[in-house]
Amino acid sequence: MKLAQFIERHPYRFVAIMEAVVVIAYLLTGTVAYFLGLSNMALYGLANLGLTLIVIVLLTRLRWWKTVGFAPLRRQGDLLFFLLPLIPVILNLIPDVKIESFAQVSAVFAVTLAVAFAEETIFRGLMLQAIKPLGYWRAAVITALLFGLTHAMNALTGKNMLESAMQIGYATAIGFAYAALALKKDALWLLILTHFLTDFAFFIQKPGFALSSFWQSFIVISLTITFTAYGIFIMQQKFHPQIRGAQSSQAQNVSEGKNT
Repeated sequence: MKLAQFIERHPYRFVAIMEAVVVIAYLLTGTVAYFLGLSNMALYGLANLGLTLIVIVLLTRLRWWKTVGFAPLRRQGDLLFFLLPLIPVILNLIPDVKIESFAQVSAVFAVTLAVAFAEETIFRGLMLQAIKPLGYWRAAVITALLFGLTHAMNALTGKNMLESAMQIGYATAIGFAYAALALKKDALWLLILTHFLTDFAFFIQKPGFALSSFWQSFIVISLTITFTAYGIFIMQQKFHPQIRGAQSSQAQNVSEGKNT
């Protein structure tokens, strides 16, 4: 059975496999990083280098580069919908930045770009594309929940349960808003850029700056509510006719695949 046929007939199985690949990649590289005494930056780099290679192979084999959203915006006005997701970038820059050397900035740039590309292409690309024929809301919610649960692994880094729970909720909300944008605006590359800028700004923050636990919780909860509401707002927008037609065609292919 060809890969595309497998995805059409077994979308949930494919999504489960992709989630397992992500978890295993982080667990394996985390183990290596622990025994070799590597930093978290090195861990993210190793994990997402492997994930990036896997994603490139899958997208090329499936010929899904344009399908998942590596295409120009249909309308220039759609660019405005990607402004609100930039709020975390601004918040991460508030403490000011510290650039130690060109090598340090280059390493942060490479790692955060790999993280953004791998995560967005897996969750808002491959996974979303697999479930989309079964319903846009279902696809957005499922991929958002999986994205949030994947961040539960951060509890292994020593964070307490409350911090981990808030991060999971925050990641789920962002995953939902990003999924809505991917479905409605069909520009995955813009989500990759936004994700990259958010992580890059975080990792070049000046060390030592810390808000009180109250303000940290307030910001995280506020962003969680904001992104959830924004995702619902985007999902309620009318679909572009071409997208609706593509969804119907894919749903028909899935139905035909199940009947054969």
